[in-house]
Amino acid sequence: MSSTTKNIGETRNKGIEFNLNGIILDNYNGWTWEAGVNFYANRNKIVALSSGQKQDVGNLWFVGHNVNAVYDFVKTGLWQDHDPYLNILEGPAGKTGMIKVKYNGNYNPDGTPVRAINAEDREVIDIDPDFQGGFNTRVAYKGFDLSLVGMFRSGGILISNIHGPSGYINKLTGRGNNVNVNYWTPENTGAKYPNPAGPISNDNPKYSSTLAYFNGSFLKMRTISLGYDFTRSLIKNQGMKMRMYFTVQNPFVLFSPFHKESGLDPETNSYGDENVATGGYLRRLLTIGYNTPSTRNYVLGVNVNF
Repeated sequence: MSSTTKNIGETRNKGIEFNLNGIILDNYNGWTWEAGVNFYANRNKIVALSSGQKQDVGNLWFVGHNVNAVYDFVKTGLWQDHDPYLNILEGPAGKTGMIKVKYNGNYNPDGTPVRAINAEDREVIDIDPDFQGGFNTRVAYKGFDLSLVGMFRSGGILISNIHGPSGYINKLTGRGNNVNVNYWTPENTGAKYPNPAGPISNDNPKYSSTLAYFNGSFLKMRTISLGYDFTRSLIKNQGMKMRMYFTVQNPFVLFSPFHKESGLDPETNSYGDENVATGGYLRRLLTIGYNTPSTRNYVLGVNVNF
Protein backbone atom coordinates (compact mmCIF):
# COMPACT_ATOMS: atom_id res chain seq x y z
CA MET A 1 0.00 0.00 0.00
CA SER A 2 1.40 3.39 -1.00
CA SER A 3 0.49 6.93 -0.02
CA THR A 4 1.33 10.45 -1.15
CA THR A 5 1.48 13.78 0.62
CA LYS A 6 -0.18 16.75 -1.04
CA ASN A 7 -0.79 20.37 -0.23
CA ILE A 8 -4.60 20.41 -0.20
CA GLY A 9 -5.24 23.80 1.34
CA GLU A 10 -4.03 27.29 2.16
CA THR A 11 -3.56 29.02 5.50
CA ARG A 12 -2.72 32.55 6.53
CA ASN A 13 -0.81 33.54 9.68
CA LYS A 14 -0.29 36.96 11.19
CA GLY A 15 1.44 37.56 14.49
CA ILE A 16 3.07 40.06 16.76
CA GLU A 17 5.75 39.68 19.43
CA PHE A 18 6.91 42.28 21.92
CA ASN A 19 9.82 42.06 24.38
CA LEU A 20 10.90 44.66 26.92
CA ASN A 21 13.76 44.24 29.40
CA GLY A 22 15.42 46.88 31.50
CA ILE A 23 17.00 48.07 34.74
CA ILE A 24 14.57 50.22 36.70
CA LEU A 25 16.88 50.93 39.66
CA ASP A 26 20.66 50.59 39.47
CA ASN A 27 22.08 50.54 43.00
CA TYR A 28 19.88 53.45 44.09
CA ASN A 29 20.44 53.75 47.85
CA GLY A 30 21.41 50.08 47.77
CA TRP A 31 18.39 48.98 45.70
CA THR A 32 18.62 47.25 42.33
CA TRP A 33 15.52 46.35 40.31
CA GLU A 34 15.48 44.55 36.95
CA ALA A 35 12.33 43.52 35.05
CA GLY A 36 11.26 42.05 31.74
CA VAL A 37 8.05 41.16 29.95
CA ASN A 38 7.23 39.46 26.65
CA PHE A 39 3.93 39.42 24.82
CA TYR A 40 2.93 37.56 21.67
CA ALA A 41 -0.20 36.86 19.66
CA ASN A 42 -0.92 34.90 16.50
CA ARG A 43 -3.91 34.90 14.18
CA ASN A 44 -4.14 31.94 11.84
CA LYS A 45 -6.94 31.16 9.43
CA ILE A 46 -7.67 28.49 6.85
CA VAL A 47 -8.15 30.30 3.54
CA ALA A 48 -8.87 27.38 1.22
CA LEU A 49 -9.35 23.60 1.20
CA SER A 50 -9.07 20.97 -1.50
CA SER A 51 -11.50 21.24 -4.43
CA GLY A 52 -13.09 24.39 -3.09
CA GLN A 53 -14.54 22.74 0.02
CA LYS A 54 -15.66 25.01 2.83
CA GLN A 55 -15.12 22.44 5.57
CA ASP A 56 -13.54 19.08 6.31
CA VAL A 57 -15.30 17.94 9.48
CA GLY A 58 -13.27 14.74 9.79
CA ASN A 59 -10.05 16.76 10.12
CA LEU A 60 -11.66 19.71 11.92
CA TRP A 61 -10.71 22.12 9.15
CA PHE A 62 -13.05 25.01 8.35
CA VAL A 63 -12.44 27.84 5.90
CA GLY A 64 -12.35 31.17 7.73
CA HIS A 65 -11.46 29.62 11.09
CA ASN A 66 -8.36 28.66 13.07
CA VAL A 67 -6.35 25.60 12.12
CA ASN A 68 -7.00 24.59 15.72
CA ALA A 69 -10.76 24.33 16.12
CA VAL A 70 -13.46 21.98 17.38
CA TYR A 71 -16.91 21.36 15.93
CA ASP A 72 -19.46 20.80 18.65
CA PHE A 73 -22.59 21.97 20.42
CA VAL A 74 -22.41 25.11 22.58
CA LYS A 75 -23.57 24.61 26.18
CA THR A 76 -25.85 27.40 27.42
CA GLY A 77 -26.76 25.92 30.82
CA LEU A 78 -29.05 23.22 32.18
CA TRP A 79 -32.74 22.79 31.44
CA GLN A 80 -34.98 24.14 34.21
CA ASP A 81 -38.70 23.66 34.93
CA HIS A 82 -39.58 27.15 33.68
CA ASP A 83 -37.71 26.86 30.35
CA PRO A 84 -39.98 26.61 27.29
CA TYR A 85 -39.73 24.14 24.39
CA LEU A 86 -37.92 21.32 26.21
CA ASN A 87 -40.35 18.78 24.73
CA ILE A 88 -39.75 20.19 21.23
CA LEU A 89 -35.98 20.63 21.27
CA GLU A 90 -35.18 17.41 23.16
CA GLY A 91 -38.27 15.31 22.42
CA PRO A 92 -39.91 12.85 24.80
CA ALA A 93 -36.55 11.88 26.35
CA GLY A 94 -35.84 15.44 27.49
CA LYS A 95 -35.56 16.01 31.24
CA THR A 96 -35.04 19.01 33.44
CA GLY A 97 -31.47 19.17 34.66
CA MET A 98 -29.97 17.84 31.41
CA ILE A 99 -27.43 19.90 29.46
CA LYS A 100 -29.00 22.67 27.41
CA VAL A 101 -27.26 23.56 24.14
CA LYS A 102 -27.69 26.37 21.65
CA TYR A 103 -30.39 25.91 18.99
CA ASN A 104 -29.50 27.33 15.56
CA GLY A 105 -32.61 26.31 13.62
CA ASN A 106 -35.63 28.29 12.46
CA TYR A 107 -38.80 29.17 14.35
CA ASN A 108 -42.50 28.94 13.48
CA PRO A 109 -44.60 32.12 13.25
CA ASP A 110 -45.77 31.54 16.85
CA GLY A 111 -42.15 31.49 18.06
CA THR A 112 -41.79 27.75 18.60
CA PRO A 113 -38.75 25.89 17.20
CA VAL A 114 -39.49 24.00 13.98
CA ARG A 115 -37.42 20.93 14.91
CA ALA A 116 -35.49 19.14 17.61
CA ILE A 117 -31.81 19.85 18.22
CA ASN A 118 -29.59 17.77 15.92
CA ALA A 119 -26.11 17.71 14.38
CA GLU A 120 -26.89 20.86 12.37
CA ASP A 121 -26.71 22.88 15.58
CA ARG A 122 -23.00 22.22 16.06
CA GLU A 123 -20.69 25.21 15.66
CA VAL A 124 -17.03 25.82 14.84
CA ILE A 125 -15.23 26.83 18.04
CA ASP A 126 -11.79 28.42 17.64
CA ILE A 127 -9.61 27.41 20.59
CA ASP A 128 -6.45 29.51 20.16
CA PRO A 129 -5.79 32.21 22.82
CA ASP A 130 -6.11 35.93 22.13
CA PHE A 131 -2.58 36.53 23.42
CA GLN A 132 -0.03 35.08 25.85
CA GLY A 133 3.38 35.85 27.26
CA GLY A 134 5.61 35.91 30.33
CA PHE A 135 7.38 38.17 32.79
CA ASN A 136 10.31 38.22 35.18
CA THR A 137 11.66 40.57 37.80
CA ARG A 138 14.53 40.68 40.31
CA VAL A 139 14.91 43.01 43.27
CA ALA A 140 18.13 43.15 45.34
CA TYR A 141 19.04 45.06 48.51
CA LYS A 142 22.10 44.68 50.75
CA GLY A 143 22.77 41.04 49.92
CA PHE A 144 19.13 39.96 49.69
CA ASP A 145 17.54 39.22 46.32
CA LEU A 146 14.01 38.24 45.27
CA SER A 147 13.23 36.85 41.80
CA LEU A 148 9.85 36.10 40.20
CA VAL A 149 9.15 34.34 36.89
CA GLY A 150 5.64 33.85 35.52
CA MET A 151 3.50 33.37 32.41
CA PHE A 152 0.01 34.36 31.32
CA ARG A 153 -2.60 33.48 28.72
CA SER A 154 -5.77 35.33 27.79
CA GLY A 155 -8.79 33.81 26.06
CA GLY A 156 -9.10 30.70 23.96
CA ILE A 157 -10.52 27.34 24.97
CA LEU A 158 -8.93 24.78 27.27
CA ILE A 159 -9.98 21.17 26.56
CA SER A 160 -10.07 18.94 29.64
CA ASN A 161 -9.88 15.17 29.18
CA ILE A 162 -10.97 14.80 32.78
CA HIS A 163 -14.31 16.52 32.16
CA GLY A 164 -15.00 15.34 28.59
CA PRO A 165 -16.62 12.14 27.28
CA SER A 166 -15.35 9.10 29.18
CA GLY A 167 -13.70 11.36 31.75
CA TYR A 168 -14.26 10.15 35.28
CA ILE A 169 -16.37 13.17 36.27
CA ASN A 170 -19.11 12.29 33.79
CA LYS A 171 -19.55 8.57 34.34
CA LEU A 172 -22.93 8.34 36.02
CA THR A 173 -23.64 4.61 36.22
CA GLY A 174 -21.98 4.18 39.61
CA ARG A 175 -19.62 1.33 38.76
CA GLY A 176 -16.72 3.24 40.28
CA ASN A 177 -16.06 6.08 42.69
CA ASN A 178 -16.64 9.57 41.30
CA VAL A 179 -15.34 12.94 42.39
CA ASN A 180 -17.67 15.19 44.35
CA VAL A 181 -19.12 17.62 41.79
CA ASN A 182 -22.05 20.00 41.82
CA TYR A 183 -24.82 17.94 40.15
CA TRP A 184 -28.30 19.25 39.33
CA THR A 185 -31.12 18.10 41.59
CA PRO A 186 -34.61 19.56 42.12
CA GLU A 187 -33.20 21.18 45.28
CA ASN A 188 -29.97 22.32 43.56
CA THR A 189 -31.08 23.83 40.28
CA GLY A 190 -28.15 26.26 40.04
CA ALA A 191 -25.61 23.45 39.57
CA LYS A 192 -23.10 23.27 36.72
CA TYR A 193 -23.26 19.51 36.12
CA PRO A 194 -26.34 17.75 34.74
CA ASN A 195 -28.97 15.60 36.40
CA PRO A 196 -27.44 12.16 37.15
CA ALA A 197 -30.79 10.61 36.25
CA GLY A 198 -30.11 11.16 32.58
CA PRO A 199 -30.56 10.95 29.74
CA ILE A 200 -27.37 8.88 29.58
CA SER A 201 -25.53 7.37 26.62
CA ASN A 202 -22.45 5.15 27.06
CA ASP A 203 -22.18 6.10 30.74
CA ASN A 204 -22.19 9.82 29.89
CA PRO A 205 -24.86 12.53 29.91
CA LYS A 206 -26.12 13.79 26.56
CA TYR A 207 -23.86 16.52 25.11
CA SER A 208 -21.15 15.54 27.61
CA SER A 209 -18.41 16.80 25.28
CA THR A 210 -19.48 20.39 26.03
CA LEU A 211 -18.36 19.95 29.67
CA ALA A 212 -14.74 19.61 28.50
CA TYR A 213 -14.43 23.25 27.38
CA PHE A 214 -13.10 25.90 29.77
CA ASN A 215 -12.04 29.50 29.33
CA GLY A 216 -8.30 29.20 28.69
CA SER A 217 -7.20 32.33 30.57
CA PHE A 218 -4.76 32.08 33.48
CA LEU A 219 -1.76 33.65 35.16
CA LYS A 220 0.79 31.19 36.50
CA MET A 221 3.77 31.91 38.71
CA ARG A 222 6.54 29.53 37.68
CA THR A 223 9.17 30.35 40.31
CA ILE A 224 9.66 32.55 43.34
CA SER A 225 13.20 32.63 44.70
CA LEU A 226 14.62 34.42 47.74
CA GLY A 227 18.36 34.49 48.29
CA TYR A 228 21.09 36.03 50.45
CA ASP A 229 24.68 36.63 49.48
CA PHE A 230 26.92 35.99 52.52
CA THR A 231 29.96 37.30 50.68
CA ARG A 232 29.03 40.88 51.57
CA SER A 233 28.74 40.34 55.32
CA LEU A 234 30.12 37.16 56.90
CA ILE A 235 32.77 35.87 54.54
CA LYS A 236 36.00 37.84 54.63
CA ASN A 237 37.94 35.58 52.29
CA GLN A 238 37.90 37.47 48.99
CA GLY A 239 38.46 34.28 47.04
CA MET A 240 35.27 32.64 48.27
CA LYS A 241 31.63 33.37 47.44
CA MET A 242 28.56 31.86 49.08
CA ARG A 243 24.85 32.41 48.45
CA MET A 244 21.92 30.61 50.10
CA TYR A 245 18.52 30.55 48.42
CA PHE A 246 14.99 29.20 48.83
CA THR A 247 12.87 28.58 45.71
CA VAL A 248 9.24 27.60 45.18
CA GLN A 249 8.38 26.18 41.75
CA ASN A 250 4.79 26.47 40.46
CA PRO A 251 3.52 28.10 43.67
CA PHE A 252 0.12 29.33 42.48
CA VAL A 253 -2.28 30.01 39.59
CA LEU A 254 -4.68 32.97 39.24
CA PHE A 255 -7.66 33.85 37.00
CA SER A 256 -8.21 30.29 35.73
CA PRO A 257 -11.78 28.88 35.75
CA PHE A 258 -10.33 25.39 35.26
CA HIS A 259 -7.95 25.69 38.23
CA LYS A 260 -10.66 27.25 40.42
CA GLU A 261 -12.93 24.25 39.83
CA SER A 262 -10.44 21.38 39.79
CA GLY A 263 -7.37 22.67 41.64
CA LEU A 264 -5.25 21.41 38.74
CA ASP A 265 -2.64 23.23 36.68
CA PRO A 266 -4.24 24.78 33.54
CA GLU A 267 -1.05 24.48 31.47
CA THR A 268 -1.65 21.83 28.77
CA ASN A 269 0.23 18.54 29.12
CA SER A 270 -1.02 16.20 26.36
CA TYR A 271 -2.43 15.98 22.85
CA GLY A 272 -5.96 15.08 21.87
CA ASP A 273 -5.40 11.51 20.74
CA GLU A 274 -3.35 10.46 23.77
CA ASN A 275 -6.46 9.66 25.82
CA VAL A 276 -9.89 8.41 24.76
CA ALA A 277 -11.51 10.88 27.13
CA THR A 278 -11.25 13.62 24.51
CA GLY A 279 -13.69 11.75 22.31
CA GLY A 280 -11.46 11.54 19.25
CA TYR A 281 -9.96 15.02 18.88
CA LEU A 282 -6.97 15.17 16.59
CA ARG A 283 -3.40 14.99 17.83
CA ARG A 284 -2.69 18.64 17.05
CA LEU A 285 -5.06 19.89 19.78
CA LEU A 286 -3.40 20.41 23.15
CA THR A 287 -5.40 19.29 26.18
CA ILE A 288 -5.27 18.81 29.93
CA GLY A 289 -5.01 15.04 30.34
CA TYR A 290 -4.26 12.31 32.82
CA ASN A 291 -0.55 12.84 32.17
CA THR A 292 1.63 13.94 35.09
CA PRO A 293 0.79 17.60 35.80
CA SER A 294 3.18 20.28 36.95
CA THR A 295 4.13 19.80 40.58
CA ARG A 296 4.87 22.30 43.32
CA ASN A 297 8.46 21.95 44.54
CA TYR A 298 10.35 23.58 47.42
CA VAL A 299 14.12 23.88 47.01
CA LEU A 300 16.65 25.02 49.60
CA GLY A 301 20.18 25.36 48.27
CA VAL A 302 23.61 26.85 48.71
CA ASN A 303 25.99 28.05 46.01
CA VAL A 304 29.69 28.10 47.00
CA ASN A 305 32.49 29.23 44.71
CA PHE A 306 36.19 29.11 45.61
